[in-house]
Amino acid sequence: MKQKLLDTLNTKKIFKLVLGLGNKHFEEIEDLVTIYAIAGADMFDINPSKEAVEAVLRGVKKSGKNPEDFYYSISMGLSGDTHIQKCLINKDKCKNCGKCAKKCPQNAIVPDKDSYKVIQENCIGCQKCDDCKAISFTECEYDVERIVKIAKKYKLDCIEIHLSTKKIPDKEIKYVIENFKGALSLCLDRKFYSNERVKKLINKVTKWKGDTNFIIQADGVPMSGGDNTFNSTLQAVAMAHLVQPYGTYIFMSGGTNEKTSELAKMCSLRYNGISIGSYARKIVKDKNLTDAVAQAQRLIEVCRND
Repeated sequence: MKQKLLDTLNTKKIFKLVLGLGNKHFEEIEDLVTIYAIAGADMFDINPSKEAVEAVLRGVKKSGKNPEDFYYSISMGLSGDTHIQKCLINKDKCKNCGKCAKKCPQNAIVPDKDSYKVIQENCIGCQKCDDCKAISFTECEYDVERIVKIAKKYKLDCIEIHLSTKKIPDKEIKYVIENFKGALSLCLDRKFYSNERVKKLINKVTKWKGDTNFIIQADGVPMSGGDNTFNSTLQAVAMAHLVQPYGTYIFMSGGTNEKTSELAKMCSLRYNGISIGSYARKIVKDKNLTDAVAQAQRLIEVCRND
């Protein structure tokens, strides 16, 4: 598992479809995987549940492709991380204006009599609706031991830990290193990771592993990739540039889009893959299969552009 993935990263840049750490809309997951498997994606990033893994595998089967032709990464979040938050609506405070529903990219907020409600399985915690006094957020709970068991059961290639937290989660990182034979990925964004903190983290993990054969996912601004602009992807490229000297494998994410590879090339950036979630979902939404695959293929080709 691990060596095959690392060998691929040593030879080409890969495209990873991010299905959403908090996304439990399993029918949508299945459909997205079908589209992007046909289009030629390399890797799928999966919600940490058996149901999500099985939805991904069903999507690959529907595409007619061999499941062994793809890599699979399961993601986990920690307390304080945006990715594990779910929206709540206080009906007593709701003015029934519908602005939150219009802003939701996942169609997770829908009318409910004289108010609105959240379809929890659709919510990915993007917080695009978070400018209303009726909105609040709760956290899902994820246990590293359970996630490692799922990864082992389904023979997944990678476990990714999202580190948008004030404290570096030494315990969880060490547990994955000691109990999982696949690849380790650490997802970092600029909210808590200064230059010095990035250095401290990478040096720690390098010491624990004995090498730099792990992935740093440079998450510019998490779940911000709705726009196809340089501004949207700027922070992802900047974060990857910060990580570059340490010798790890690098994926870019968070605001990534069709401009990411172009900007990375302009900056002479070394990287191994591009992870795209929000933008990848946006460009295929409400399209028939043929048109959706064509859009996905174009995005993948642009991301692999050397």
